Amino acid sequence: MGRYNGKACKFLCMLCLTSTFFFVEIIVGYLTHSLALVGDAYHMLSDIVALLVGFAAVKISKKKTKKNTYGWVRAEVLGALVNSVFLLALCFTILVEACQRLFKSEEIENPTLLLIVGSIGLAVNLIGLFLFHGHAHSHGGHAENVALLTEINETDKKLDDEIDEKTEEHNTTAISSIQNGDANIEVKIENGKNCTKKKVQSSSQLNMKGVFLHILGDALGSVIVVISALIVKFVKSEWRHKVDPAMSILLVVILFVTTLPLLKESSHILLQTVPTNICIDDLEKRLKEEVEGIESIHEFHVWQLTGSRIIATAHIRCQNMNDYAIISEKVKKFFHNEGIHSTTVQPEFNMVCEFLTHK
Repeated sequence: MGRYNGKACKFLCMLCLTSTFFFVEIIVGYLTHSLALVGDAYHMLSDIVALLVGFAAVKISKKKTKKNTYGWVRAEVLGALVNSVFLLALCFTILVEACQRLFKSEEIENPTLLLIVGSIGLAVNLIGLFLFHGHAHSHGGHAENVALLTEINETDKKLDDEIDEKTEEHNTTAISSIQNGDANIEVKIENGKNCTKKKVQSSSQLNMKGVFLHILGDALGSVIVVISALIVKFVKSEWRHKVDPAMSILLVVILFVTTLPLLKESSHILLQTVPTNICIDDLEKRLKEEVEGIESIHEFHVWQLTGSRIIATAHIRCQNMNDYAIISEKVKKFFHNEGIHSTTVQPEFNMVCEFLTHK
């Protein structure tokens, strides 16, 4: 694919397949008067939108400008949110159509053609499931995540190198910075290796999961088309026309259950809520207990830049500058063990007069 590789190549391949087959399904659906196939075609259209959003998110997330100091790393989280909203809207559309068909059935023409197109559509979606399956499930396995996170890690490395330089500088000049009136100390914390809490999904995983759910839903739609065509072709009972809307309602339930967690997780990241794997009250309590010399903590905030990059800010009050110089390394280690990506700590002191006399 030349300049494209990895996730981008997969997006482009699936986009070409899906776009081509969308036109096939929409034309055959109207020719055979099959609402199931027409609905599946529009579902596939939503897949095209999802793939475009996903591809754009993969490309945009690499860009970093002076106006975006964190870059566009949240682009993929936004893509996951857009995907989930499209899926929920599609659930409503399918539900309305299914209810209508329960009361007003329409005879399907040429079920053989419908069966052939449905089977090919299922094959296309199986290819998509094969392409994105490994990235859509996060089981904590290292092998599954390496390929997925390679691109985003390359981007993160540049930012991490810059923060590492700041860390070294702050560690060696902490006291002089405070004496000069600069009390804001930013310390970069690597992802904790000892953290045993629930693993947070990366933004790439969220976006790829959204694409996977789109394709999974469309594959189920293709299964419904195939089963409906088989029943119409081989069963002569009056109830055969009720199978399609009944299975469509089942499809809506499956899509809703699998999509709602994706919507909630991506929304929480964009709203900068505390990560679900962190209890901020417990974190603050343990920080006071484990690090001696901290008198109080306030303005304590923990949020996610992306799924795997957690940031914390806090004002820490201690007795004097010398105490802070001792506890700063302990604070850094504490957040390191908690899996916090980076922290910004603003020290505050009780004995201001002591600082003035030492100047």
